[in-house]
Parts: sequence; C-alpha cells; structure tokens
Amino acid sequence: MASQAVEQKYGFENPFKPDPLVKKAMRYLPRGKQLLDVGCGEGADSVFFARKGFTVTAIDRNKDYISRFRRYCKDEKLSTISILHRDVVNYRYPRNRYDVIISVLVICCMKRSDFEKMVIPLKHSVKPGGIIVMSSRNYLDPEMKDYLHTEKMIEPNTFRTKEDCCKFQYFIEKNRLRDLFHDFDVLYYREGFAPCKYGEHAKHGDSYIICRRKE
Repeated sequence: MASQAVEQKYGFENPFKPDPLVKKAMRYLPRGKQLLDVGCGEGADSVFFARKGFTVTAIDRNKDYISRFRRYCKDEKLSTISILHRDVVNYRYPRNRYDVIISVLVICCMKRSDFEKMVIPLKHSVKPGGIIVMSSRNYLDPEMKDYLHTEKMIEPNTFRTKEDCCKFQYFIEKNRLRDLFHDFDVLYYREGFAPCKYGEHAKHGDSYIICRRKE
C-alpha cells in the first residue's frame, strides 16, 4: 500500500516512512537482533527494522500514536513488534538487553534535565558491543532563534513549546551528543542542517550519532 494511502487509512499525522538516519545506520547494525525504539511515534522506524529481521520493542507515551500503530501492526501481521505505552524518561530500561537502541528526534521533545536523566539507563540497556542511534534538533535550528525572541528559556536551550505535539522543546548544544557518549566508540557523528522530513520547514539544525558500547 502506498504511503499516502496508509496515512489516510490509519490517520497517521506524519509521513509513514523511515527516517534517513535509520537507513544510514543499517550498515553498522547486526542483523536479526533485539531492538528498542525509544519514542517510536506512529511506528515507521519500528516497521522498517521489523521488516529487516529485527525483533522490536517500541515505546511511546502518546496514546493516539500507539493506537494507530497497533492497528497497523495487527492488519500487517507484524508479530515481531511489541508496542508499549510508556514514558521514555521514566521507563525502566533493562540492563544489557538490546543489541540496538534507536531514538530519533525524541530528546528534542523533552527538557534538557529529562534527557540527561534518561540517557544513563538507556546507555546501560544496550549490550556491550551493541549500537545506539540517536538524533535531535540542535543549536543551529532556525526555530531556536524564534524561541529566543519570543519565549523564556526554562533550562539551558529548553523552552515551553508553541505546538501541541509535546510540552517542551530542547535544542541540543554543540558537541553535547558526542560528549554524552564519550565512553562509546563513535561510528558516525554529524551536526549540521538537514531538510525537514515532514516538509513543514525549509531546514532544521540536527545532531546525529551512531555509536557502539565498548566490550
């Protein structure tokens, strides 16, 4: 079924296609392993990995997203995806469980302090030798300039959001994502501008990391 038809059938708010970063990450990932999708949203990345042979656990706190995603998986008979309604900050990340953890454009929808609370147990949840893939809006994002002119900063680089999708907007600082994974082997890192995958803005400032937990 074409992407547009899928979006209409299930009421998906966003284009139902995998993020470019998860496609890029495939070359670094083991095949047929346990994967955790942190902040899965409507599930496009989880579906991509499930169809590549991964057993996927997908978590998100948005009930509407989870409901749509469950309907889709049921219709598509995607039995290798487990979908959990959980808050990604307070989720009890099991230690040494997953071969791969992905978190794509999730940390930008929380406070800086919540991200730092989440990242430590998340790092321990990937197995030694396992891979973490993560992205976020960053300090280069044109939207940050708008926020600085109109909103009060409540934490470093953190604002109350102007939109309905999340309560907060965090623009990660220069080199911050790399610094937080200093104890991992960094396989790929980039900070720069990228097209908006939703087609809502001309460009975004993004930070990307693909890293491996040391054995």
